[in-house]
Amino acid sequence: MELKKRILLVLLTLMTVAGLRAQNNERINVDLNLIKVNVSMHPEHYRQLMDRYLQADTTLRLDEIATVYYGYAATIDYDPDLTYPEIDEAIEAQDYTTAFNLSIEKAKESPVSLPVLINVIKLMPQIDLKGHIDAYLNIRTRLQMLIGTILASGTGIRRELPFKVISEGDMMVMLKDILEIDQIVDRSKIGDLDAVKITFPNDSREHILYFDNTLHDKFKK
Repeated sequence: MELKKRILLVLLTLMTVAGLRAQNNERINVDLNLIKVNVSMHPEHYRQLMDRYLQADTTLRLDEIATVYYGYAATIDYDPDLTYPEIDEAIEAQDYTTAFNLSIEKAKESPVSLPVLINVIKLMPQIDLKGHIDAYLNIRTRLQMLIGTILASGTGIRRELPFKVISEGDMMVMLKDILEIDQIVDRSKIGDLDAVKITFPNDSREHILYFDNTLHDKFKK
């Protein structure tokens, strides 16, 4: 399957499930600087959008979800290098219920972290969902909204239209868990962009995907 068709299929599927619209391969113009200014100038409005997102409100527009996701980098809670080794340790010990509960808990601390949110989805088949179904559905919908927004932020296949993310971990989730690449062949910087050369399963043809991870880069500096 061509790379563009693969990305579009994932985008349409996610937006349909999440109740969003993807009419005519809808794209959004993500102005990172403008979002930062708006979040800094209107923190109460951002808080209202975040509250709706945390409730998995599927009436949120793409631009509103973009404000929630990219605007998080303008808040004091933003830490793209944050990791949760206790979750990894629980998974390593095959204590999946503990890992699931920890992931739900950490999703409150890092509400837009794709690695944390997707842990909930990955662990779901390993646990008894009784008593957890509402939390699981909430996380699944939020994850779908974020992924749909990232995929709508660009095409990924052109330098001038990269996928925009706010952390290295989010970029890896997009590559490995969402687009389901086979391997990362190479990775380099082209200006401010990450150019990632990849292959897909059962296909030796190499493709390049472009990501704008400048918010994380600026945080590290």
